[in-house]
Amino acid sequence: MNISKYQKSGFRLVAIMCAALAVGLAGPVNATDLVGPDITVRYGDLALDTQQGASTLLKRIEGAAGRVCARLDRGSLVSHKVVKTCNREVTAAAVNKVNHPMLLAVHKSVRGETPTVARLTK
Repeated sequence: MNISKYQKSGFRLVAIMCAALAVGLAGPVNATDLVGPDITVRYGDLALDTQQGASTLLKRIEGAAGRVCARLDRGSLVSHKVVKTCNREVTAAAVNKVNHPMLLAVHKSVRGETPTVARLTK
């Protein structure tokens, strides 16, 4: 089996970003909110060079981000917006950390952006 350079990093991704992200998004928080859970997202079983594999990984990352950011929900409209922003930022950070072209393209597509195929510069 051919393992790409993107999968050699232990077949996992820690989908939690630093606690500063959560603290920065949450506004006033308790001391117990300063540390969040670490969630490992495994993707060694996926072929990230395919759209299906990249889409599956994105769903796993979004699920992990949802579990991490759910702790910020206080039941108000403001906290709902905080959770939504947290989900978006944690997902984007995890996608960037994996740094696989197909995953980046699928993520951009889901967000409604046009994936960059090629860029010409002088």
